[in-house]
Amino acid sequence: MPPTPPLLTLAELVATVPTLLADGYQGVRSGRIRDLPDERTVRWYQSVGILDRPSGFRGRAALYGRRHLVQIAVIKRLQAAGFSLESIQGGLAGKTDGELARSLDRPLRDVDALIASAVAARESNAQAGLAAALEPSRRDSPFWKTRPTATPVEAPIHAPIAASAIPSESPAGLQSESVGSGVVVLWNGKPLTPIEQARLAELSAPLVAFLSSTAITPAERGAASRTRRPQKGPNP
Repeated sequence: MPPTPPLLTLAELVATVPTLLADGYQGVRSGRIRDLPDERTVRWYQSVGILDRPSGFRGRAALYGRRHLVQIAVIKRLQAAGFSLESIQGGLAGKTDGELARSLDRPLRDVDALIASAVAARESNAQAGLAAALEPSRRDSPFWKTRPTATPVEAPIHAPIAASAIPSESPAGLQSESVGSGVVVLWNGKPLTPIEQARLAELSAPLVAFLSSTAITPAERGAASRTRRPQKGPNP
């Protein structure tokens, strides 16, 4: 007994129909009927009973086989010849897969080859996706290995870091962007696009305003330190 051909997803079924109809199919003359079915058309064919129910399911996804492929191709050929769906449904009743394929002037082995090609493409794409997911990150300078830039000693307490305080040559992968009022944002990653720069300025505006309002100058810091310093008294 020959092996059963593999099953197709709905998207694969719809994508394979045009190849099966490639020879001699001129499309449907009526502007109200699609030349080629989409996924919605296939579901509608099933709802009216002109197309067999799915062969199985993978989770909630329906799976389709050789019979569904030749049924759809024959339906479109007969519609192109001017037959209604009602008459087509009666004519397809009881037809075997081989008889349907012969009405398309295609042997069953050609139909099976199309199905096998679609399944092979699916598996190849899945393997490529798996390989990409397992590929190690190509980040040149991972953030956990990048040494942060030290804050200058003379920087005011709670004051934003001035742009002049940022080294001209930042560590590899470290980016900087001025967001206004002498405030510079540092991050490890790719440079920002103009749209991302505008978004960063918009989001950081409240923080910049807060830091600017609470900034303490070096002179104020020195005065506060002298005020808090205890006076030396006589030794007991």
